[in-house]
Amino acid sequence: MNTNGLKLPQAKREAAVKNILMILCMAACLATQAWADPSWKASLAVSEEYTDNAEEERGGHTDFVTSLIPSLGYRYEGGRALLESSYKGVWKHYARGTEDQEFDHDLNVHGLLDAWRSFLFLDVKDTYSLVNEDATRGERLEEDSGDDLVQRNRFTFSPFIAPRFGDRTETKLGYRYTNIWYDDDEYEKKSTHTGFVDVVHELTPTTSLLSGYSSTWEMSDEDGDLNRHIAYVGASYEYGEGSRVYAKVGPQYTRYSDNEESSTSLFWDAGWTHDFGSVLLDVTTGVTFEDDPETGQTYDRQYLTTRLTKEFQRTVVSAFVTLEDYEEQGDGYSKSRRKTEYSIDSGRRTYAGFSVRHELTSRLTGTVNAAYDLNDESSEDVKRWHAGIVFKYALAEDLDAELWYRYKDVSGDEDEEDNYTANRIGMLVRKTF
Repeated sequence: MNTNGLKLPQAKREAAVKNILMILCMAACLATQAWADPSWKASLAVSEEYTDNAEEERGGHTDFVTSLIPSLGYRYEGGRALLESSYKGVWKHYARGTEDQEFDHDLNVHGLLDAWRSFLFLDVKDTYSLVNEDATRGERLEEDSGDDLVQRNRFTFSPFIAPRFGDRTETKLGYRYTNIWYDDDEYEKKSTHTGFVDVVHELTPTTSLLSGYSSTWEMSDEDGDLNRHIAYVGASYEYGEGSRVYAKVGPQYTRYSDNEESSTSLFWDAGWTHDFGSVLLDVTTGVTFEDDPETGQTYDRQYLTTRLTKEFQRTVVSAFVTLEDYEEQGDGYSKSRRKTEYSIDSGRRTYAGFSVRHELTSRLTGTVNAAYDLNDESSEDVKRWHAGIVFKYALAEDLDAELWYRYKDVSGDEDEEDNYTANRIGMLVRKTF
């Protein structure tokens, strides 16, 4: 359970503050042209819930949980600079002391500066958020508790140039530095240096050719360094309003400096979006690289996601299926797994679900959702079922209330002691400013 939301080590607090200040200063400098009015959005929510399994474990105890949820959004855009940020905090207090109080944070700050004549740009991002300790779990779900989660900070700085060659060819050439650390010193810090070039050549107003290359050096405190090269070619075609297909494909070569091992595989990034009128189809597939806090290594993630959205006059129905394959490679050493030799671990995730949102009245909206999450690893299969219903009522233009129920069932085929169910019911009131 995360209880250290406000107890970061001094060095990490200073680093986070410096990163954010760099973004703010960069976005403000050279903003000599007329600026648009800034856009603010803030809210404060208070919720009270009852749960029959506060620890989310077999034989868990009942408790009442009080939550305070502040949020803030900001956007400021001018002729040569952009600054946008968002923050959400969640403070939880357990009345019966079944868990320690929590204070988790989700902060995103982004600055983009046109430093010189739409040719030289500076791009800076900083994200501080909760992530799963096990990367094969995928993105953190709102239904998950603070168990097996950790706060991660990802800072990125990228200067690049964007030369044009004629009216049809756009180029992006630059460097990107990424630094990753966690609020728990048990997890490994990591930094990467990437040089990249991307080229888009417009054949027709609807068809473009794509190509690019990147070279990444990844350095970690404990696991070995690696060098990854990716080259690709592809194309993009827009064949109607809201309808597009694109694909990038090419070789990927990775070399591990500590054990002198290397691997070659296929890289791809493709997608298809089609607007049928009342139904929207969105299909994406590709290869990404996900950092695993638990092992300190990087997973090759291969994924395929399909989503269908149907809109009626007062109802929106959405269904999705995501298939993910994770492969871990390299000379691995970690504090959690103590691996000391070359290894290849893999995992597969199937995540599917649906949601139905219906406008019952002009003020009252109801949403029903359910999802199935299967993690298939070499040691065991873990199945998670999520279901819930939410009623949202607009008390006033800037004041709304929610009544909700959530169900969660977790089961594994290795140890029945890890199986459990949890039921939660609660109310929330939110004021928007």
